[in-house]
Amino acid sequence: MYSLRQYLLTLEDPHGLTRTLGEAELCRDGRGRPLYSTGNSAAVFRIRRGGKTYALRCYFRPMRRLAAIYGERYLPRELYLYTTPEAGEWVDAVLCDWVEGETLHAALARAAEAGDGERLAQLSEAFDRLALELVTDNRAHGDLKPENLIVTPEGALVPIDSDASYRPEFAGETSPEIGTAAYQHPNRTAQHFDASLDDYPAALIATALHALRLDPTLHARYPGDGLLFAPQRIAADPALREVLDLFERRGMAAEYRLARLLLSPTLRLPGLPELLRRLTAPEEAPAETPELFVENGLWGYHCGRRRTIAPLYDEGFDFTEGLAAVRLGRTWHFIDTAGRTVLNCPHCEAVKPFRNGRAQVIRAGRRTEIDRCGRELDI
Repeated sequence: MYSLRQYLLTLEDPHGLTRTLGEAELCRDGRGRPLYSTGNSAAVFRIRRGGKTYALRCYFRPMRRLAAIYGERYLPRELYLYTTPEAGEWVDAVLCDWVEGETLHAALARAAEAGDGERLAQLSEAFDRLALELVTDNRAHGDLKPENLIVTPEGALVPIDSDASYRPEFAGETSPEIGTAAYQHPNRTAQHFDASLDDYPAALIATALHALRLDPTLHARYPGDGLLFAPQRIAADPALREVLDLFERRGMAAEYRLARLLLSPTLRLPGLPELLRRLTAPEEAPAETPELFVENGLWGYHCGRRRTIAPLYDEGFDFTEGLAAVRLGRTWHFIDTAGRTVLNCPHCEAVKPFRNGRAQVIRAGRRTEIDRCGRELDI
């Protein structure tokens, strides 16, 4: 085991104590203090070398698989640490480019506190794009959380701390870590080590960001170790119930189904890539009128063999006059042929398709009619 003090002793005066880095210079704050952060397994120092800034990862204990994960950024036996005043040993390190920006954790906390829904929407969109990349390749970050994502000045999200990553060459091995509990599936163990490791945290963070862009006050009302939700008690989590209700009322079908994936009994989340694709690239209206189909108990719409609206709804009617009545959870809505919710029907027990610009609805046991703006009409 190695200590932060040992690394600081070496890096404060690195002459003769590095193998390839030379006399790398520690970056310091305005008061002259070294800039670094610490985690469970490593300290990350901000250093300057050759006029460029880097992140130097220094480990508190020997780590496996660093060469496979980091490639040429892995520096074996790079730093000499004193274990006694007269003796020491050479230890490994990892040198990465410094990513300028702030963590997603800090960015979303500030935006939520300011009630900045527009900024939260930008962060949500950026995360959806990154999450889609992460869950559709054959690798996994392994400890996906807002603290391990840097928001660049351009608005992109860059993952950091890949020590717990999965790579195809690790198949059949056990995980060196099981990630941060506040973002991991409650059933995850060291035996779960494959490309699906990012599924659950991706769904959790994406769901939270979509909810926060609608209601930033959720951040203050549901504090905790993670972001809104508590995976260990997810089935009874009041935050998840409120978020599901929020998406249901607004007819946000993809977000609603994404949130329901957090109740999955398995780490692998079937349908997650399709939901993220819909969120990052909404469907366009087809030239012809889509027809109903059902898949795995959910209703969607297709034109021939092409699915134009994913099966996201609990019940649905055919399109009439360009709109279709669909039920999401307990709430009825009308969508257009691109799958956009254009009319919400809260507290309606039943609805009928539009005919001649009017649709019958039953609300509080009373039958009435509404127009295409949702206004109640005389029968």
